Amino acid sequence: MPSSPTIGRPVAVLGIGSMGTAIAKALIEAGHHVTVWNRSRERLAGLTGCFVAETAVEACRDAEITFTCFSNLPATYDVLKQPGVVGALQGKALVPMSTATPDEVHGFQRFAQASGIDYLDAKIAVTPAQIGAPTAVIFFAGPQALFLRVEPVLRALAGRATLMGQRIDGAVLGDFAFLSVYFASTIGILHGAAFLRNSGLNIEQFFGLIPCFLDEINARSQSFRKMIVAGDYTDVQSALKTDLAGARLLANATANAGMQNLFSDALIELMQDAVAQGHGDLDSAAMVQAFSKIMSTPQPVEVPG
Repeated sequence: MPSSPTIGRPVAVLGIGSMGTAIAKALIEAGHHVTVWNRSRERLAGLTGCFVAETAVEACRDAEITFTCFSNLPATYDVLKQPGVVGALQGKALVPMSTATPDEVHGFQRFAQASGIDYLDAKIAVTPAQIGAPTAVIFFAGPQALFLRVEPVLRALAGRATLMGQRIDGAVLGDFAFLSVYFASTIGILHGAAFLRNSGLNIEQFFGLIPCFLDEINARSQSFRKMIVAGDYTDVQSALKTDLAGARLLANATANAGMQNLFSDALIELMQDAVAQGHGDLDSAAMVQAFSKIMSTPQPVEVPG
């Protein structure tokens, strides 16, 4: 294994796809002693500065922290069930970074506890290219003491490594909240680009202005935060009924540009529902009231271990 600074810690990365590769590289660049393993050896081509294990159990044996980067938790179980892997992980930190549901992570927590593994759940809110960036966000959930124990390593992956709480589904729920922002904003950008292209206007100019749009959205989000925390939507920056009128104008312009109206129609439907609930004269932040529903505490289901 290549030499590293004395601050380096022995870590393993199982699953070297595009995300696993980015994670391994960030850990290597931070000076950690990295061991990698992947089912197919060809995925490891070009990955230098680390030790390549022949088996998953070999990768985990000397690692203080093991990151798994498989497509989902069932695929993670398949690897952990290989002979000797659970034994090699006992008493050490395991950080699965797969997509999952709340029920699945509750099941994985029971599996980890029964196996003597220190489990910290993780959900990644960036693309592989952003791993290691100061603004990169990765959500974590699990015991605070465990998070603090491994936090110096986690900071190599994301400047905004964020513990969402000790309830094990916190990272999953944080990731779903991120996806709400991600999907809505990216679809909005693509819809705007399509609108300008259909209208024969300058696409490059549009994309050059997007950072300015995002600054405005960020400023708006700060007013949303204050209103939602206070539960008071009367300090109106933009009334919901005004925004609804704007969405209707967008629908007309979209149709005139020869585009399908699914995006603008969805906006109108969401805003109309909130107005019908009596929020029309309040700030648009009051839509959070329309979105919210009383939820029962989810009952975790067993995931075969």
